[in-house]
Amino acid sequence: MPKFFLPDNTVLINFAIIRRMDLLAEILKGQGSWCISIARECQKSESYYPDLAAANAIFGPPLTPDRIEYEDTRLLRDSMASPGDPNTQHLGEAETIAIISRRRIGGFFLTDDRDAKHLATQHGITVITTWDLLRHAHNTSKVTKPVLSGYLRTLKSHQRGNPPGVTNPDHLDDWL
Repeated sequence: MPKFFLPDNTVLINFAIIRRMDLLAEILKGQGSWCISIARECQKSESYYPDLAAANAIFGPPLTPDRIEYEDTRLLRDSMASPGDPNTQHLGEAETIAIISRRRIGGFFLTDDRDAKHLATQHGITVITTWDLLRHAHNTSKVTKPVLSGYLRTLKSHQRGNPPGVTNPDHLDDWL
């Protein structure tokens, strides 16, 4: 079964905002994985989003790049960075791609970040967004349409965007 890699904390924060880390765990069915830089980033974000503490159980022990993967990580990160970006900017995405590529691990990227999506796609990695996961939760009867609408309203109120083509969380039929 393919792994679900977390290359940044965008999806994780969305599930923390709707207070449904349990739903994320249920959807991933023990197949979540992450790298050390993302585990550290998540830990730093716990002061803003306490529900992120559940991420350790969902994603398990973080993967650490070996020497060659670390070199690949630096090259990838540098290709994404703009002058003046902090050293940790884009590090998780680059680290995740380096490990997936070098270890030849089949998996998906869980991200809502445009740059991460673009880089993953360039490396042949399929991207799954918060919206894909929430649609899946609805389509597998884990959440009802009214509950899903509530999640979308909550995420919108936190400036976390909308699913593609959805402007009103109460009109989801075309999206579902």
